[in-house]
Amino acid sequence: MNITELRNELSHRLSLHINDEEGLTESWNKLTSILSENISETITFFLSQCTDEEFFWLSEVFSDVSARTQSKEFVHALRIRLSKVTRDTYNQNNFTDYHMKEWVDYDEYIRSVNLEIEYAEGELSKE
Repeated sequence: MNITELRNELSHRLSLHINDEEGLTESWNKLTSILSENISETITFFLSQCTDEEFFWLSEVFSDVSARTQSKEFVHALRIRLSKVTRDTYNQNNFTDYHMKEWVDYDEYIRSVNLEIEYAEGELSKE
């Protein structure tokens, strides 16, 4: 997995307007492709190189990656990664995105990412 390519595409995704459905869909497809190309490297990225902010935004495509790869290990790794985000380590002020700094407190972060992981887990049984 090319982490630079992933981060560049994530940056592009964050620059898009929330109502740019075509742009968002295209970006989500690119992110899904990047994360799906080598699931072992993707798991390693999430467990050791991914920031909390990246993890939050990439959660938008967890279910697509899961559907494409059918990897139980991927979903398990996401749960492990989420467990590393604690009240003590979570700091909204460290985020660069305005939306996250202003609106995504610890409880919202955990709720939102956990929901995306549940969607990803639900994709494992689908063919």
